[in-house]
Amino acid sequence: MGLDRRAFLGLVAGGAVGTMFTPIPWKLLDDASIWTQNWPWIPKVPKGQIDYVATSSKLCPACEGLKIMRVAGNPVSAGGNPDHPLSRGGVSALARSEVYMLYSPARIKSPMKRSGKTFAPITWEQALIEMAEKLGAAKGSVAAISGDGTGTVNEVLSALVGKLGSAGCFMMPGEATTAAKGLKLMGAQGQAGYDFENAETVLVLGADVFETWGPSTRNRKAFGATRPAGAKPASNYIYVGPTRNNTAAVCDQWIPAAAADLGVVALGIAWHLLKAGATSAAPGFDTFKAVVNGGFAPEDVKRATGIGPDVLAGIAKALTASKAALVVTGSPFGQGLGAAPFIAGMSLNMLLGRINKPGGVYMLPELASVVPGALSRAAMLDGDLPAFLKGVESGKTPAPKALLLYDANPAYGLPEAATMAKALEKIPYKVSFSSFMDETAALCDLVLPNSLPLERYDDVVTPYGSGFCLYSLVRPIQKPIYDTKTSADVLLALARKLSLELKFDNFQQVLKEKVASLGKASGGFVAKDVMPWQVAAGKPAPALVGGDLWKALEAGYAWTMVGQVAQTGMGFAAEVLAKAVKAGKAPTAAPVLAPYAQLRTGTPATGIPCQDLTTVPDTELLGETTLVRLNSETAKTLGLKKGQMVKLSAAGVDCQAKVHIFESVMTGMVSAPLGFGHTAFDYFSQGKGANYLSLMAVAEEPGSGMSTWIASEVKIA
Repeated sequence: MGLDRRAFLGLVAGGAVGTMFTPIPWKLLDDASIWTQNWPWIPKVPKGQIDYVATSSKLCPACEGLKIMRVAGNPVSAGGNPDHPLSRGGVSALARSEVYMLYSPARIKSPMKRSGKTFAPITWEQALIEMAEKLGAAKGSVAAISGDGTGTVNEVLSALVGKLGSAGCFMMPGEATTAAKGLKLMGAQGQAGYDFENAETVLVLGADVFETWGPSTRNRKAFGATRPAGAKPASNYIYVGPTRNNTAAVCDQWIPAAAADLGVVALGIAWHLLKAGATSAAPGFDTFKAVVNGGFAPEDVKRATGIGPDVLAGIAKALTASKAALVVTGSPFGQGLGAAPFIAGMSLNMLLGRINKPGGVYMLPELASVVPGALSRAAMLDGDLPAFLKGVESGKTPAPKALLLYDANPAYGLPEAATMAKALEKIPYKVSFSSFMDETAALCDLVLPNSLPLERYDDVVTPYGSGFCLYSLVRPIQKPIYDTKTSADVLLALARKLSLELKFDNFQQVLKEKVASLGKASGGFVAKDVMPWQVAAGKPAPALVGGDLWKALEAGYAWTMVGQVAQTGMGFAAEVLAKAVKAGKAPTAAPVLAPYAQLRTGTPATGIPCQDLTTVPDTELLGETTLVRLNSETAKTLGLKKGQMVKLSAAGVDCQAKVHIFESVMTGMVSAPLGFGHTAFDYFSQGKGANYLSLMAVAEEPGSGMSTWIASEVKIA
């Protein structure tokens, strides 16, 4: 089996089979049992009236709508909001942790200033005075890194850095950065959105769509809606990737393929589509056809991937026969994929005529900025953070004089983590706006704690992967427990200290203007009785009539829009494919690292939530040691046995592990769990296994120049 019992239960909780959050008695007892474990920082459950308050998740990348259960006005647990289109009652393990993490021992409780090798508390006013002095002196050489892929806070951050003289404004890399680069090279406009709800046949190339890719809880709900228990499935899902992960385990077919070969597989399928007569009027089609016919014939693909011609021919036939085919391409662990595999996968959607069609890929418009001087999301996604930091570390790129980090942990969450940490050490002044003492915050000069999402106003703007434009509100359920502030408010106060005009006095004003701008967008509506995927399928969109949109958002509803950007210039970028995707050689004999990520082990910015650690099976973490998965054939070839301690070496780093024999890993692969190996946060994260992401070497992708780290060979001793 590719889905362990705990992962299955998590998938059910997230909504793969339509589970809804309801306050039934045994659910309340479960919450109470979690809440009252012997952890001294967790307060006792208060007595009083029970009610539910709606908000949205910001700790979880799936961005679910949440219903927070309160007792006597105190948050007690988080469940999915059935009225929100990204949750429909589902919730991930990480989103369920938002209440408990209010009391995490890893929280930073007040502003902290470095004092030698430790930190000492300072006041917020002292922090503002110091930042104004340091950043004023660094003017012309200030950089920023954001780990928030969906927030309007990025407008405030990028506008401030721009006025200070930007040395670069970057997003932490992920699926959205890969897609943005790929679409730019294709000459496309807008953000790719995937209409799972109306899709009939879905080919997933690498992306773990039910775990770490895009709004995964919404993806699970869409999957479950087309596959009701006891009835014939109305959809067909095919997964191609190196392991039978939580996505592959529930798909109709799993086709083993190395992550580095996803582009080869896509172009191999394109060969069959072209042979069957597929054509396109898009720019570059003739060159694309020549590239495919010249190097991706069935025998070429079989030699490179081991996948037989009949398998790819079957996929091509299924896609062609489907009334609503959809191809989704991504990294099996949520980052590191090059632009070329993405382009190859998107080319299949173009050949099938699935751009801006129900059940296909919608090219979504970016919502308008409201902060003067802010970078667009596309501009922020265009930066290559690993290349920038590697350049700083090597001395090829001048180190900025100051760096602002928002909800970002590059010292842990990037490949070649040791190199990235050395680059950060070369930057003279660093400020971390983090809720937790993570690895990067520990390297900074000033740590300014961001209030957690249940304590602040924030927002969610069209997560990457959503099939429709979306805006939902995050609102405070309670006052900050500690001496923390909303980071966007601190940035606006800093701008005033520096006499820089950003128009707004506080972040709530920014959000209210953002919401006001939504009321002017043509086609937008509040998703209540009608959902956006129904509008995409032809149902009339409700009018956004009188009333207060802000109040509707505070009540837990989402503003949505089935918008699309016309693609008059979107082409095949065949020149990039010709340089970057090769099918000429057989797979290497050396074992290849195939990482996987899961929401139950948190994110680089959250660490492992203490209660989620109890859900990690002993086939991933046994005591303080992580386990890597190999199938029996690979283990035999390497002379390894179940339970054996081994050392994995790559990129100048060694990581310890135990061997777990697991047949749902393709031959030649070493599947390693991410989310472990922290040196910061608290007891529940520190010292638990190894950070296998540090073994992955960054390479420059030919044709695009983009940093990639999708697959690294490792030595095992």
